[in-house]
Amino acid sequence: MDWCVLSLLLLLLGKDGLCQQEEVCSKSVINSCDDCIRSGPYCAWCQQVNFTKAGEQEAVRCDTQAKLIARGCERIDIISPQNTQRITQQDPLSSSFDTEEPVQMSPQKIKLTLRPGLPHKFTVSFKRAEGYPVDLYYLMDLSYSMKDDLENVKGLGKDLFAALNKITKHAKIGFGAFVDKTVLPYTNTNKEKLEKPCDENDQFCQAAFGYRHVLNMTSSQDEFQRKVAGQFISGNLDSPEGSLDAMMQAAVCGAIFVLCAIGLGYDGLPICPGCTLSLVQ
Repeated sequence: MDWCVLSLLLLLLGKDGLCQQEEVCSKSVINSCDDCIRSGPYCAWCQQVNFTKAGEQEAVRCDTQAKLIARGCERIDIISPQNTQRITQQDPLSSSFDTEEPVQMSPQKIKLTLRPGLPHKFTVSFKRAEGYPVDLYYLMDLSYSMKDDLENVKGLGKDLFAALNKITKHAKIGFGAFVDKTVLPYTNTNKEKLEKPCDENDQFCQAAFGYRHVLNMTSSQDEFQRKVAGQFISGNLDSPEGSLDAMMQAAVCGAIFVLCAIGLGYDGLPICPGCTLSLVQ
């Protein structure tokens, strides 16, 4: 059979419901309409008078709409709550970053009334406002294997800002670094190795650390290159580094970056008591 014909056949089967999941009403103890509706998202209740036959229990009034209709229940007498939605705010999308708060997603507010277990879809539109600010936080691995990469990043500031300036005129870059947890089996806990975990021939080597915030968000290319130029590699024992831990700290301690973005100081760490940060100003 030709592959195009086979693909079309499968598509038609799926569209007609032959490949779709059948709607099922899993009834348990049903004594009322409320019991029925709570039984499952596809359960419906027939309130038609004289729908039940002699000797039948009220539970027969509860089934899928298709089966109730097949038993003779009129559609107008079938109770089956459906999901509803109402858009409460739908401002038009902004074309550029000329206003203080450009609209990039529409609608902004939707009120949903959902039946438990019943799927619901709604559509949102997104349009990036031209010139919208972009903040790039560069989180770098400073373990020994990244020695060559660090040298490349030290000269990367110009290229990073050039790439961002093609997208927006409001670009900022921050910088953070990580190595690994300073405990076994991740790092050598020997005192001398903790202070200088690299080879003896490496003069520029710093002690290992988990995560360190180095540079606040800045639009200055020179400041970025100056801060990155002052970074040195470190070392650890195992192959994996603490990248996941560093990303977690950057996410959980996001309040710090809010302060960084507006240029405020952060003496002490009352806003991030669960983090083990090493901050450099």
